[in-house]
Amino acid sequence: MLKIISKLILILKGWTYNVDVLKPIDKCVLIVAPHTSAWDMALGKAIFVMAKIPAKIAVKKEAFFWPLNWLLRYLGCIPIDRMPKDGSRRRLSLVDAMVQAIKREKKICMVITPEGSRGKRKQWKTGFYHVAVNANVPIALGYLDFDVKEGIVDKIFYPSGDMDKDMREIMDYYKDKTHLGKYPNRCVTDERWS
Repeated sequence: MLKIISKLILILKGWTYNVDVLKPIDKCVLIVAPHTSAWDMALGKAIFVMAKIPAKIAVKKEAFFWPLNWLLRYLGCIPIDRMPKDGSRRRLSLVDAMVQAIKREKKICMVITPEGSRGKRKQWKTGFYHVAVNANVPIALGYLDFDVKEGIVDKIFYPSGDMDKDMREIMDYYKDKTHLGKYPNRCVTDERWS
């Protein structure tokens, strides 16, 4: 059913995609920018279903209650549990909990929107970088081009651990893509590394 809905969304909206660079990779963090519309998730999910990419979106485990839990799992959400399994009361950071979730899976493409919002932000959230470094997985760079109606993931980036250097390279990749979102006036690269 999800495949039929995904195909219909892409056909009716006139979208194509090129995400082949993800196929040989078992695990990665995928950042998608600009993120300016609720359509980003619907189009992205449709693309990943059709391309057979195990894309997951992190959602706090408390949201996984009946009957919502089956819908969230169906849509590709993965529960993030911040309570440690060792019985201690200290909650895990969101980064550590996401790292654990990635390590538990055989194949996963953890999708993160670095702006953290569909609204305009001058600085990106850097959790995606820390998740990738701590999980020892690459960062896939992608975007939705609303001008030509194409979803693209075309670069696999292996973080060096030098965040300043790596973030400059990531910003360099996105600097000519900020106008491609559904609402171009809402996206900028992070001013700290632009």
